Amino acid sequence: MSKDSEKTNKKKNTKKQTESKITKANKKKEEKEIEIVDLEEEYDEDLEDNLEEDIIEETIKVKPKKEKQKKEKIEHIEKIAKEKNKKTKTKNNSKINDILLFLDKNRHIIYGFIAGVLLSILVAFFIWPDRIATLKDGTQPIVKVAKKTYTANDLYEDMKNHYSVSLLLDEIDNDLLTKLYKEDDAMLEKVKSNAENYINTYKQYYGYTEEEFLSKNGFANYNAFLDYLKLDYRRGKYLDDYVKKNLTDKEIQKYYDDKVFGDINTQHVLVEVKSDSDSEKSSKLSDEDAKKLAEEIITKINDGTSWDDIKKNYKDKVTFEDLGYQSWDASLEESFMTALKEMDNNSFSEEPVKTSYGYHVIYRLDQKKKPTLKKTKDKIVENLISEKKAADSNLQYKALISLRKENNINFSDTTMKTKYDAYCKENTK
Repeated sequence: MSKDSEKTNKKKNTKKQTESKITKANKKKEEKEIEIVDLEEEYDEDLEDNLEEDIIEETIKVKPKKEKQKKEKIEHIEKIAKEKNKKTKTKNNSKINDILLFLDKNRHIIYGFIAGVLLSILVAFFIWPDRIATLKDGTQPIVKVAKKTYTANDLYEDMKNHYSVSLLLDEIDNDLLTKLYKEDDAMLEKVKSNAENYINTYKQYYGYTEEEFLSKNGFANYNAFLDYLKLDYRRGKYLDDYVKKNLTDKEIQKYYDDKVFGDINTQHVLVEVKSDSDSEKSSKLSDEDAKKLAEEIITKINDGTSWDDIKKNYKDKVTFEDLGYQSWDASLEESFMTALKEMDNNSFSEEPVKTSYGYHVIYRLDQKKKPTLKKTKDKIVENLISEKKAADSNLQYKALISLRKENNINFSDTTMKTKYDAYCKENTK
């Protein structure tokens, strides 16, 4: 190969290498240009789309000889970005200044509010220091002792086992009955009278003070005892209303026919019987001797001795009383009333009549007309209620079970439901 050919080939290779380097250099410039476009977007995203496109297009077309123009563009973009950041900071500073101005104008109100909140917290802390455990899911700790934790569930289970449903029923009945029977002066007077009777009885027989009585009977204080008596009073009221509601006209009429009569004018002599509490020096007779004396008086009357002479001759041995007109609902013992009702006017009892006081000889003088059912109905109902309560010791349980049923009692706890069902079965026999 000639020397000329070698030179020619060498020049061609050199030219290719140069062109390759130029191509690589252009690619690097293009990459830098793309980075510049990205940089422009970072500096100001709010530039108008057309301006952004112009910049990008212009940048892509930049040639090595236009480096100065590219630098100017970058500086222009940086300037715009700085101005925008400055405006944003100014705007933010303005908002902060407005807030500070508002706080300054209303600082007295704000200070007062904060002071009120803090004072409330302090009052709650010192006046209500108790921390009451709530059930939540039943696992909340109530107390810890010797590394053992007692939860609400533990307390609840103990309550069910030891007190059955009694505590629960007290709460239920109290809520239901308080709605039916509002507290008034009559209730409060009756309850306080009962409270004093209980306390005085324990003081007389056991020597208890009021505080000892309350403590030994499980009451935290006097008011807690009154609350208990109020519940008892309301239960009694409901029992009366329950019995009254269930009385029939037939029952009322029968009572009127059998037990109502006109007022009877009566007198009697009583031969008292000595009781175990009487002293040996008492003038009262034994039961046997008292009955014999009463029989003797009846014999004297049957033999013609006048009533006035009986009173005179036996004044040291008997007690005489003029009872006047006694109505069918008089508070005399049943045996006395029964005998009196069966007697004729102007007659004497044929046999001694025994009561808790001793033996009676009764003198019935006359009788008034029988009152109407309308005039006596309220008293008949009252007496029927008393009779029904005396005849069925479980009647109050039945009444309250009915009350709870009317108010749709529904147990979620199956154990408590089982206990309540057993309670109902036991007390409705």
